[in-house]
Amino acid sequence: MVDVSVPILIPGKDCLVAHRKRNNDVLGVILAHKTEDGATFVQVRWGGDGATEWHPVDELRNGFRPGHIVQDRPRSNTRKTLGTGTVIATREIARSDLVLVQIHGTGENRLLPYENLLWIRDAQFKYERAKAPESDSAERFRLKTLAYALDSWNQITGALDHLDVDPLPHQIDLVHRIMTSDHSNWLIADDVGLGKTIEVGLLLRAMKYRRQARRVLVVCPASVVRQWQDEMKYKFNEDFQIYGSDFHINQPSHWSIYDKVIVSIDRAKSDLHSSTFADSGDWDVIVFDEAHHLSKVEGQETTQRYLLAKRLQHLTDSFIFLTGTPHQGKTDQFANLLRLLRPDLRRRLTTMFTDPSVVAEIVLRNRKSLVTDASGNFLFRGQDTNLIEVPLSESARLFDRGLQKYLREGYAASEAGGNIGRAIGFVMTTYRKLASSSIVAIERALLRRNARLQGVDENRVQRMSAAEFEEMREAFDNGEDGEDNLAEVADDVTSVNLGANPFFIDEQRMIADLCAAAKEVKKNDLKLEKFLSEIVDPLHKRQQRLLVFTEYRATQEYLVEALKTHYPNSSVAQINGSMSLDEKRASIDAFNERARFMVSTEAGGEGINLHEKCHILVNYDLPWNPRRLVQRAGRLYRYGQQERVIVFNLMAKDGFDNQTLAVMLERVSNIAHAMSKVSNEFEFYEGLETEIVGDLLERVDIASVLAANRDMDMIRSKPEIDEAISRAREAQSQQKRLFSRIEGYDPRVAATLHTFGPEEVLAFLEGVIPRRGIKIRGRMYDGRVLELELPEEMRGRFSEFGGRTKGVRVTVDRRLAMRNAQIVPMDFANSFFRELIEHAKSPEFGGEYTAMPGPESGVLSIYKIRWQNDQGIPRWEALVPIFLPESDGQAIANPGFFGSILLAATGECVPPNTTVPAERRKSLALMRDRANAELAALCSPLRHPNDIVLLAAADIQGEK
Repeated sequence: MVDVSVPILIPGKDCLVAHRKRNNDVLGVILAHKTEDGATFVQVRWGGDGATEWHPVDELRNGFRPGHIVQDRPRSNTRKTLGTGTVIATREIARSDLVLVQIHGTGENRLLPYENLLWIRDAQFKYERAKAPESDSAERFRLKTLAYALDSWNQITGALDHLDVDPLPHQIDLVHRIMTSDHSNWLIADDVGLGKTIEVGLLLRAMKYRRQARRVLVVCPASVVRQWQDEMKYKFNEDFQIYGSDFHINQPSHWSIYDKVIVSIDRAKSDLHSSTFADSGDWDVIVFDEAHHLSKVEGQETTQRYLLAKRLQHLTDSFIFLTGTPHQGKTDQFANLLRLLRPDLRRRLTTMFTDPSVVAEIVLRNRKSLVTDASGNFLFRGQDTNLIEVPLSESARLFDRGLQKYLREGYAASEAGGNIGRAIGFVMTTYRKLASSSIVAIERALLRRNARLQGVDENRVQRMSAAEFEEMREAFDNGEDGEDNLAEVADDVTSVNLGANPFFIDEQRMIADLCAAAKEVKKNDLKLEKFLSEIVDPLHKRQQRLLVFTEYRATQEYLVEALKTHYPNSSVAQINGSMSLDEKRASIDAFNERARFMVSTEAGGEGINLHEKCHILVNYDLPWNPRRLVQRAGRLYRYGQQERVIVFNLMAKDGFDNQTLAVMLERVSNIAHAMSKVSNEFEFYEGLETEIVGDLLERVDIASVLAANRDMDMIRSKPEIDEAISRAREAQSQQKRLFSRIEGYDPRVAATLHTFGPEEVLAFLEGVIPRRGIKIRGRMYDGRVLELELPEEMRGRFSEFGGRTKGVRVTVDRRLAMRNAQIVPMDFANSFFRELIEHAKSPEFGGEYTAMPGPESGVLSIYKIRWQNDQGIPRWEALVPIFLPESDGQAIANPGFFGSILLAATGECVPPNTTVPAERRKSLALMRDRANAELAALCSPLRHPNDIVLLAAADIQGEK
């Protein structure tokens, strides 16, 4: 027989043991140790007769039994305790006694040496014995419960994690819904400006506590890559690396270095890069920002962006899509988007109009009409929109007449069909859009066309391929063109398809005449004059900032030069598609810090925040895609805006296109006004009309009306406008039906729920700090700041205090902490605060049982209930107070007085309600049954029960 030498572990104080040669049912608890002649002896108090004896270690074995509550005791200077847990089973292997423990903090099962465990007199043990509570046990009960409540709330919302973020109720509510749901694949479809990036940051912080967000990939438009990186760093202290900028991948194995990655969707979608990301390994979370770009239309070729998402779909169990425009009136595209998130619901999604509940299982949506601040005040109050009509000068009238004739000739030539015909039609539509923007934009395009007809070769290196042209023309016809340099694009199209050949006979003479007429218009540009005199001058005198949007770079340059000329002492910032991310970021910073004006093309229309110092917007031109008006306004009309947003739409009375757009805007506004007056659902919200206008504009396909009406006949166009608006209203109605089961943030419901914020954190600090041996020397800023004196042994333990022990100032006020670097914020990102939380939760702190006065007689027990997924991994948990009234004996969950008990400090203890063990065990059994019911109520095929832990219990005596 092989003699195996087993290292001997010495069981520690309070470890439970049994004697190897005696009755195995008699257990003992270790009291002390001693060493004699090199041998170790332990003193044991046996449970049978209470006798105390000394024994050699080898006479003893494991005494823990299933159901015992234990605490892990690390034998290392660096390893932290696993905390408390419940014994599930015991096992002997290789002459060692091991104990299977379900850890209360995580729900995991760990097989641990019994010698490293100590027996805990937990809440059940103390309650059943009705031991007379210590003098301050009521206060310790409150603080222990509050510590667990704050920790639990932070784990399901991230709301108390980092004070550089001031989360709003709707953001906390959304994260709470995801963290307590069965799955992590969601479309977050909050309105533009409600802080979807903040919601993702909070979600990632909450998931991080449950070890579900180690590797995170964010895929977003290139324009907001750096913004994502900055917000994650400065608001959530998470360091993300930008693929293609901060790092590159040469071989798949290098992916192991990078856990937090941001990539632009257009960089990632190419074959080369999508293959790179397909080899990137599994991700805990993948986020797609502006997910409406992942379009797939039935019967058409699948886009590269959609294929990218399809590839990445298999690399994560947490797929998060963000978009402020989820439906857009295209049901098949919307359904395909949802199938990316939940392929398991493919069959149900085919019947989503008859069963809209399936949409509610995938989509979360908050509306500006409902969100409030923490005090219940509505955040958004709508916006004022003003249409500024610009009369035509005589020179502009002559130019417009000549341009209309030129366009009709061009459209007639395009009827020949083929690639050439399509190219001519494309160029004509391009010229119409440029003419609607400014005289200088159309002039630049005509000058380039004139040079082309004269055979001038500018030796342009990059030429548009035929395939690229077809892709652009398709998007262009739908009003989705994203180019802000259309004059150059139109020139490329003609060079690819026609070279220097004219579109039609006599084109060169007509172009030359138009170029000459454009020069005359510029001498008396009434649109520019009205912009400067009626809008800019009054604002400039009041020293207010102004955001100006235009579609095209040519118009942008024209406006920037005009502003610099008229206001030489005021700087002008700008954003356009030719700028790098760093240049755009510098322009945004300049506008927020010193520039009086920001002139942006559509490159700044999505995902960029410009509301910090500005609330006034001018649309110098009206885009064919009305959705862009909503996106533009969204740069200012978003959370954090302190003023009512004012929008000016400039509309010159030239041409068919501007008039058509103006008619459409007027009719949409009238419809929205009428709808807002009859709506009962939102009668309390003054911004409803703005919301309805935005909803309709996102869906009105006016681009098709304009593109199809090549005769530019207003009489024909008006019924077509009505039809487009009617289709938009139908699409709006479809979305309303689809979203009818989605439960967004409702302030009336939220007001009835107890949440946890600065008030609860301060109540916890004031109670637990003195019980940690720390003195509160003073209170400042109306009690929001505490000045502390730490004991000398704590010097250097907490890096945030910089080695100080005296004059340490802490606060729960985010704004105070950001304004004063000497005031340390108290949140879960702070090591001092986390230490206080863990101390209050520990068995050493006490508070597991008390008897205290309250609003109603009965027993209050605090349970942590937890669920796991179908592979046994703990994923969800909740803190559930259960109250058993003395009057009827029916246990209830979440009693209404629970919140007041957490906040009301009390030093008073009272005698227990009863000391009869059988009655007390019966009370615990009834309350545990109710906790079991709460646990079972949320079980599903994806969510399974994991654990129920009694944290604390209190006898409550109501007033007689």
